This record gives sequence, C-alpha cells and structure tokens, in this order.
Amino acid sequence: MKHCCELMVDYLANEDNIIDFDATFREYGIPVHDGGSSEIVIRWCPWCGTRLPSSLRDRWFDEIEALGFEIGDPGIPDGYRSDEWWQSTQQ
Repeated sequence: MKHCCELMVDYLANEDNIIDFDATFREYGIPVHDGGSSEIVIRWCPWCGTRLPSSLRDRWFDEIEALGFEIGDPGIPDGYRSDEWWQSTQQ
C-alpha cells in the first residue's frame, strides 16, 4: 500500500506506535495507550493534510457475513486476514 507522504511512512515504521495502519480494514489510527487495542480512526494525514482512504471495515463485515461466517470463525479465508481481500478488487 502506498501511503500519502514520507512522514506518514516514517511514523508508521516508528516503534513508538504514534500512528497505526490496519491493512485489513484500510484504516489509519492513533492508538489509545490504555492497555487495550483501541484506536481513534483518522481521516486526514496529520502531516500533509491529504484525505486518507475510506475505511473498509463495514464492507469487510458485510462480506464475511455474506460468505456465511461469524466473527472469530477460524474458517474465515486467509485473504480476509490481510489486505488481500480488497487489494484484489483494486486492480
């Protein structure tokens, strides 16, 4: 996935975990450091101001349901555990 600017790329690689990118849902977020896994989804790059791609979270859940799976089902295809499921439609 190509990100909007070099600063975004640098901060995503930063081990201090300032910004996260969830490739499965195509979401950028700021982690909430409260011991859990919560994040605040962001829609604009904090460095260059570019509008970030829309989240695909709702579409992911819709597709999983349409395939007959429930969340946490170990049978969910591997492609849905990464960005493979939506990248293949971007070609």
